[in-house]
Amino acid sequence: MTRTLSRWQALVLGLLVVAGLGLGMLGLFSIGSRGWWGNRPLHIRAGFHEIRGVEVGTRVRIQGIDAGEVVAILPPQTPDEAIVLRLALKDEYRRLVRNSSTVQIVGEGMLGGKVLEIHRGRAKTGQSDAPADEDALLASEASTELADVLVQVKQTLQGIQSGEGTLGKLAHDPKAYEALLALIQQSRDTMASIGQSADAVKHLPVVRSYVENANELLIRPDCERNRQYFAESDLFDPGRAVLTAQGRQRLDALAPWLEGMKHKGSEIVIATYADPKRTTPTVAQTLTKQQSEAVSEYLKKQHSVQKMGWFTSRKVTALGRGVHLPPQPESDELPAARVEVLVFVPQG
Repeated sequence: MTRTLSRWQALVLGLLVVAGLGLGMLGLFSIGSRGWWGNRPLHIRAGFHEIRGVEVGTRVRIQGIDAGEVVAILPPQTPDEAIVLRLALKDEYRRLVRNSSTVQIVGEGMLGGKVLEIHRGRAKTGQSDAPADEDALLASEASTELADVLVQVKQTLQGIQSGEGTLGKLAHDPKAYEALLALIQQSRDTMASIGQSADAVKHLPVVRSYVENANELLIRPDCERNRQYFAESDLFDPGRAVLTAQGRQRLDALAPWLEGMKHKGSEIVIATYADPKRTTPTVAQTLTKQQSEAVSEYLKKQHSVQKMGWFTSRKVTALGRGVHLPPQPESDELPAARVEVLVFVPQG
């Protein structure tokens, strides 16, 4: 069942529709004429010789914040004049724009569009650094375009090919090239000589005691090698360098063995290894060094393993091996993360 509107009702409905459309058009016109930057925008200008990709509506940013947009592009009167861009900024950012501020066209990414950035700038001598006035003309900064960079690279390469500049002369002068190679070889020889000198210094009597060489500490053909070892979990919580209560008990039980190894000229080396599957080389190096030192300090303080008599002592070295393998292949199956206590006794 349908109901037909009377002539009067149809007239009223038509007037309401027309009024609604009118108000909507008025609102759109008001918003469009005012812009999203508000009804009290700051207008400023900036001149550029080229505005690639910039058009009305291009965003303007201050410190990365969208603060306004380009509202007009004023073409130059002659080819030598600049193109003037008129910008409208939100009133709330008015205080951030100074007379010394500069405007630059920048790209957003490799293939992105253009935006304008307003930079703080520095006031020149005699120039006021007060907030910019309405319709002030700000200085512009040159923009760097990818195409310009590629052109400069191309020109540089062409210059090298034609023998221009230092690199160009080097590329086309065989004598200069040979002299450079000789200099490089001389530098290598010098560095090798320095390395050899450093190795020699390490073996001097005074320096030798302060430099640890893992191979020399662990491989001693003229000594009897005696060893006891513990899994890391026997002495420490995994990844830590503080002895547990169980660890201290295990070292207390080891003390009589070390006491029986107090032979003349003997030395103790505590070498700690990490499991390469559970840690990184850098962390492992630091951790194993600290674990070796913890074992060494405990044995020296609690059991005086370094003392040989009233006035003599033997050397106790804490050696962190990190994830390095032993310098000689092992015949025994040992835990990857372990602490080895070695006593070397001279023979003959």
